[in-house]
Amino acid sequence: MNLAVARCLVRTRGYATLTRCGSILLLLLTFSAGCGGETVPASPVGPSPPAAFALQGDPESGQGATWTYRGTIEGVAYDLQGILFKPRGASVFPAVIVSHGAGGNAQGYSRSVAREMVQWGLVVIATNYTHAGGVPLGAPGTLDQPGASQPNILRAQAMVGILRSLGYVDMTRVAAHGHSMGAFVTAAFAGAYPAEIRAASHTAGGVRPGSIGGELAAPVEQQVRGVRAPYQLHHGDSDGVVPLALDQLFATILQSGGVPSELHVYVGAQHNDVAQSAVVLGRIRSWYATHGMF
Repeated sequence: MNLAVARCLVRTRGYATLTRCGSILLLLLTFSAGCGGETVPASPVGPSPPAAFALQGDPESGQGATWTYRGTIEGVAYDLQGILFKPRGASVFPAVIVSHGAGGNAQGYSRSVAREMVQWGLVVIATNYTHAGGVPLGAPGTLDQPGASQPNILRAQAMVGILRSLGYVDMTRVAAHGHSMGAFVTAAFAGAYPAEIRAASHTAGGVRPGSIGGELAAPVEQQVRGVRAPYQLHHGDSDGVVPLALDQLFATILQSGGVPSELHVYVGAQHNDVAQSAVVLGRIRSWYATHGMF
């Protein structure tokens, strides 16, 4: 991916709404082969069963579809639930992975955002993270591993595999977006798997310096140094939950790494004011278009 010199634009403005995604059963099996000129019966590699993805409902409907993903891959047990929205029609579509904040879940914030983004022509997928509320915890991870933890990064990465299995997603055009702790997941995921993401965006997120907000479960600088996708940030200057300083630090890191970036600051906006803002969503859509998602 060609990365131009970063530009970090700080803008000021108001805010307001958000969101919307196929079908398939995926079984991943790997077999070992015989050698020495003798045919040996194939047998599964490793002691764990493969992961299985199952879809329920119509992802082209207004409610989207729900899905489950269960099994063990490379020694990691997965037990995930999520939602999927798909634009109508038989085509190959770009996609976005949407990540919810603390106490939210895929059926709440993520579904709301999905209903908006599917209208842009995106397949939208989301799952529940370890910081979700009102849903089973799932796996991997525990309650004390919220935000930008390795288990949540693995949950996000599992959705890349699901998107690849659907057959109607252009895997060269996958974006990631999140709010609050979901923004922390988005940043850490984009840093851990830079080749998977074409563009990224978030609201009310950022990077944690050693002296601020350790309890926020925000990523540290090392986790985001690998980000290569053009990244757009949105933050209210009256946010009392996630300080604006975290996104200002992230913008500086992106700029120093030569990653195209924008930081939009909204005067008077509090933590959730930017989460489903029509102004924010419009800028994200334009950002995605600028960087090859459409």
